[in-house]
Amino acid sequence: MSVIDSLRRPEHTGENRCLPCAAVNIALVVVVGLAVSVLSPVAGLVVLVGGALSVYLRGYVVPGTPSFAPQLVAAVGLAGAFDHGDEGGPDRRSESLDANVDPDAMLSALLTAGVLVEEEDGLFLTDDAREEWESTMASLRKTTDEELSEAVANAVPFEATVDAEFDGISLDGPSMSVWISRPQAIADVATLYAVVERGVDPTVALAATEPMRMFVEVCPDCGGPVEETTTRNCCGGTAGLYDSPDHEVLGCADCGAVVYEFPDE
Repeated sequence: MSVIDSLRRPEHTGENRCLPCAAVNIALVVVVGLAVSVLSPVAGLVVLVGGALSVYLRGYVVPGTPSFAPQLVAAVGLAGAFDHGDEGGPDRRSESLDANVDPDAMLSALLTAGVLVEEEDGLFLTDDAREEWESTMASLRKTTDEELSEAVANAVPFEATVDAEFDGISLDGPSMSVWISRPQAIADVATLYAVVERGVDPTVALAATEPMRMFVEVCPDCGGPVEETTTRNCCGGTAGLYDSPDHEVLGCADCGAVVYEFPDE
């Protein structure tokens, strides 16, 4: 593998490229390059060339760009100038690995299998189920995006095409076509492993993936604390915590990842 190949991020380039992200980063590279060139023309040229090459190979330079670039482009009235989010890629809002299963039947199966326990003040994960669930998430946390997409393909109870793209995982199967964020994918795969191992039907386990995220206490992706907060969906792909306080969610206080979105009332 060449040095250039090692720098490439195909999940953020080519047909997966976020055009608003690229535009914002190029603008920042130009501004910084021109500022540096005032002190040193050579250094300014290095910044311009290096920054442009990085955007070309990796999609963007500034970490977390997808969480703010599309909103920034929209704020200055240029959203219409970019083909982003509607064509050439999946709906980048968080979805779920859902299944057509009766909710009462799913709940009964989880209770019978010892995944959940019902107490006076509500439903809770059993201690051993939580221990296994969080241990699996900790292991998946160390995987690359490609390894995680392979884990998703192996865990779902049907043949599916699974790819790492748009900072998350897209899945196309016979009954669903969804995109979920990396943290959500980690939680969902851990749910499938933990629930199916307890004898629950795989289709029922699939239906339980999104509801199970309500019990997350640590971020599946970074291990930070999860708390109730607010956010809103956007075409930026990350649905970060600091977009706009419209939707109630469970999100990571450290990295801003949204783990679960509460249904609108």
